[in-house]
Amino acid sequence: MKVIILAAGRGSRLGMRTKDRPKCMCTLQGKTLLDRCLDTLDQAKISREDIAIVTGYCSNMFDIPGVTYFHNENWEKTNMFYSLTMAEEWLKREPCIVCYSDIVFSSKVVQVLIDCSEPLAITSYSGYWSLWEKRMNNPLKDLETFRVNENGLLQEIGKEPQDPKDIQGQFMGLLRFTPESWSWVEETIRQTLAKPLNQLDMTTLLHELVQRGYDIQTISTDELWLECDSEHDIAVYEEYFGDVL
Repeated sequence: MKVIILAAGRGSRLGMRTKDRPKCMCTLQGKTLLDRCLDTLDQAKISREDIAIVTGYCSNMFDIPGVTYFHNENWEKTNMFYSLTMAEEWLKREPCIVCYSDIVFSSKVVQVLIDCSEPLAITSYSGYWSLWEKRMNNPLKDLETFRVNENGLLQEIGKEPQDPKDIQGQFMGLLRFTPESWSWVEETIRQTLAKPLNQLDMTTLLHELVQRGYDIQTISTDELWLECDSEHDIAVYEEYFGDVL
């Protein structure tokens, strides 16, 4: 199984922490987010030869032996999906797990994606509400809709929720494409989209795929997951989760 880590962004909401380094090289409890990601992949028995990192901001700082690098030279003007397309040669050839580089997650979640037989699968975090209560004064203002049917197929994602019932999980920034489902993506982006291609984020892409009738299997987990999006997030996680990080 190949893994593509998306690490092109600066993460401006992390302030001075990213003045001279990419977002994924910020530290949480003394360890960089990228090192945490790589350690988790090691635990899941993913070899470095099967890992690619898509770089952008401060790409000269990446020096990890064995991995493959793709580079998004337009990182400042593009979004997550555009960075992913830098690795399309892998995505067209074999199954790939795609992983954001600013998250903390468990190797068990990697394994469920490896084991899933569906063409396109994403994981969702069931403990999102208590996590967002620690991060936000009003979780409903920051969370996005996430609804699935009785078979766990994604029905809606990425909209503004009107009620907590609109949120049945939280997209974790972990998903797995096969060449078949990547062909769905290629067909979808040839159509008129809600956003320009260079500004397309992952949740909008998933929404567009659902709208076109493609099946996206969701896999819920209660394994600890953290999204490191701001300096406040880092402070909160070190306070509440320091003993398990």
